[in-house]
Amino acid sequence: MSKFMKVSACNPIIMATFASHNPTLRLTAVTMKYISGFILLIPLIFALNSCKTDFDITAPYKEITVVYGLLSQNDTTHYLRINKAFLGDGNALQYSTIADSSTYGKSIDVVLTETSSTGATRSIIFDTITIQTKDTGVFYAPGQLMYKADAILIANSVYLLNIRNKKSGNEVSSATSLIQDFSITKPISGSRSIGFNRSITTQQKFEWLTAENGRLYQPVLKFYYKESSQPGDTILRSVEWVFPSIKSRTIAGGEKMSSEYLNEDFFTHCKNQIPYNDSIVENAVIVRFADHFDLSFTVVGDEFSTYLDVNSPSTGLLLEKPSYTNIENGIGVFSCKYIKHRLPFLLVNEETKADLQREASLKFRAN
Repeated sequence: MSKFMKVSACNPIIMATFASHNPTLRLTAVTMKYISGFILLIPLIFALNSCKTDFDITAPYKEITVVYGLLSQNDTTHYLRINKAFLGDGNALQYSTIADSSTYGKSIDVVLTETSSTGATRSIIFDTITIQTKDTGVFYAPGQLMYKADAILIANSVYLLNIRNKKSGNEVSSATSLIQDFSITKPISGSRSIGFNRSITTQQKFEWLTAENGRLYQPVLKFYYKESSQPGDTILRSVEWVFPSIKSRTIAGGEKMSSEYLNEDFFTHCKNQIPYNDSIVENAVIVRFADHFDLSFTVVGDEFSTYLDVNSPSTGLLLEKPSYTNIENGIGVFSCKYIKHRLPFLLVNEETKADLQREASLKFRAN
């Protein structure tokens, strides 16, 4: 069940973030006057309370499980990040660098139950694995404890996640369906090539019909080309053109959607991304040859789309934002994703190749 929780606008992190992004937020002379008055009262407050006994500001411990996971039938290996909120005396930043403060290790059972359209069930068991790819920051690094399972998922099944603490008996759960396959309608089925001819200056578009259970769509066009730095030494490189994400009206599927672009934008991306930043490396490149395009769509489910919306930066004066979770008896998000490739890959048409060759700095030649 999805839940919204209110986050206090008095949170200093939220206030600091808002102030840092709003140059119009300034302390007025009147505000400063009241702050000055309050500062003068601080010694009096301490004097009046000096006779009282000390107290512990930490509340009694409550187990809060934090879960993040996206399931996809594209994958055969699936990962979940499961942590626990922590509370203790002293500096919280020091606790965050200690793995045991926020990890469960093997003290939890993590089970994913698959229910097919026929009602048949299957249990998928997750086990611990340490991933050595986490960047340094507030929390412990580079090792990051995750939960992993190997399984082929079925597109029309429903997946129930259950997490049970073997020591405390505390249970956390969530559920998600998977995103179904969908159709890319432009470039049209059967076309073997695509072009970004500079002679066409009108707006162009990619088109598709939405997927069932899919909410947020992001097209990505990857341009592959061959590059030679010395005779006989040729490598295949690529650059990505990431289009803005677009949200569907419903998750029922079959809705017509499109992403628009100008052909000239392709050449702008090429000029910005293809040459090496290191001039010595770029000068060593002898020639490049256009190869093919890979058009793909990354789609995420309704729950994760909502999570992204809620956690996006504030654009107005609203300081108090809800915090979204679909984790029962915990916080975080458990949802789905799907990546659709337009197959077969698209070749580069001849006019686009010729336009690339006219950009002398890119060093493209005819194949």
